[in-house]
Amino acid sequence: MTVEEIFGQIVAHMIEGVMFHSQLVEYYKFLGLPGYAECHKYHYFCESWSLQELNLFYIDHYNKLLPVRQPQDPTVIPSSWYKYLKIEVDNNTRKSSIKTSLERWVDWETETKTLYEKMYKELISLGEVAAACKIQELIEDVSQELKDAQQYLLNKKASDYDMSVIVEEQSKHKEMFEIKTRGSFMYR
Repeated sequence: MTVEEIFGQIVAHMIEGVMFHSQLVEYYKFLGLPGYAECHKYHYFCESWSLQELNLFYIDHYNKLLPVRQPQDPTVIPSSWYKYLKIEVDNNTRKSSIKTSLERWVDWETETKTLYEKMYKELISLGEVAAACKIQELIEDVSQELKDAQQYLLNKKASDYDMSVIVEEQSKHKEMFEIKTRGSFMYR
């Protein structure tokens, strides 16, 4: 692979990741889980930032724009949900949707980590050490997010997705991620 192909593949995947988290914000907001929505809004901002930084790195180091590859829509929200109101979602649907979305989040971050590690190795084999170091930063970020997502999934499995626990933690999650988002991205 060429450096352009490597970066093109990473950027396309990053765009899908931004879409993935954006859709999870709406998914959780619809389910009445504002803390989970805020968590994914934070990840949306972080990944948008990382995407922009990677594009700028490519421009600065390779002196050209990276051609945009068409990303795939991750389609997180089931099409059947569009005919319902939030209030019409029953607890069994809510519970199974949380399980499905958490498993999908872990799968997404696992795929992302695998892709970045593969592209890191490709860049090293091409002698593109500076570019590989930039990808290493992404690997470190996704490794942490994967660890957090896996732990969260394990915690929810341990409580058998107890809705009273999940509802109770929403305000704490919402506040925590609002603070993280403001601290990271918002200018006063």
